[in-house]
Amino acid sequence: MLLSEAAPARAAAEQALLAQMSVALREVDYQGSFIYQHAGRIDALRIFHAGGGKERERLVSMSGARSEIVRDGTTVTCLQDGRPTVLLPDRAGAHLLPLVPDTRGLSFPKFYALQAGGYDRVAGYRARIIEIVPRDAFRYGYRIWLDDATHLPLRSAVVDGNGHGLEQFMFVALDIGAPPKESDLVPDHGSGVVAPPLEVRLGRPRWRVADPPPGFRFLHAQRPTEGPADAEHQVYTDGLADVSVYIEPRGRAAPAADQASAHGVLSVYTHEAGEWRIAVLGDVPRATVERMARSVQPAPRATDLH
Repeated sequence: MLLSEAAPARAAAEQALLAQMSVALREVDYQGSFIYQHAGRIDALRIFHAGGGKERERLVSMSGARSEIVRDGTTVTCLQDGRPTVLLPDRAGAHLLPLVPDTRGLSFPKFYALQAGGYDRVAGYRARIIEIVPRDAFRYGYRIWLDDATHLPLRSAVVDGNGHGLEQFMFVALDIGAPPKESDLVPDHGSGVVAPPLEVRLGRPRWRVADPPPGFRFLHAQRPTEGPADAEHQVYTDGLADVSVYIEPRGRAAPAADQASAHGVLSVYTHEAGEWRIAVLGDVPRATVERMARSVQPAPRATDLH
């Protein structure tokens, strides 16, 4: 095979492995313990997963305040120590393992490159490493360790443009193929159910990001049912990273200077334009949220398009 033909063939092989990872996340039974390093802290957690037609899984904190998350079909239940239960709608493709990207909508090779990273050993399993490498400074990359037999992710790290790890999770004990018991898949406690604030989808958004980074496209806009009537929440995606844009009136508060902050891989940028406050956040570099926040403009009205 010619060298010019080898690179696309290798990328196709890595992309096939990521597709098999997505299947394994839904279909494989497993239970285990992992560490999660994020935002300057390390948490220990235990997960139980029953795969198949109706996925069920439960994630339990083993350090810090008692908390757990239970997913049963299309419902996600979050329980915090001393707080009411919250029921959330499940997203298609959602799973409880952190930092494992949903790559099914990812555009290869335009904005990301795929590379093989060799082999390693995680929680006693032989792991194959795949690198998702961003082609510009507007997105983060991933380094993923896949079980060589089932393609289940055993470890994942979010990396910056220099390949330095920002956050990661890693199994320290894992039993692949072991179905959880029924008692492992139901919450231990919790009383009272509080539904989160609802948002109504908007057919025609009032705002737009006029200059998004390459590859980021508008996904949908919605309006919170609580809060200011003119508030709007938009979501943009490049197929791997999602970015939320919140626009709301700033009221009578005096204009403030732009503010930027980061919490692990989460970047937040707040910008004020006239009577409006714009906040943009996502698991992307600061350059991305800043560029989007500073280019929010009123969307053209239907009469402006003629």
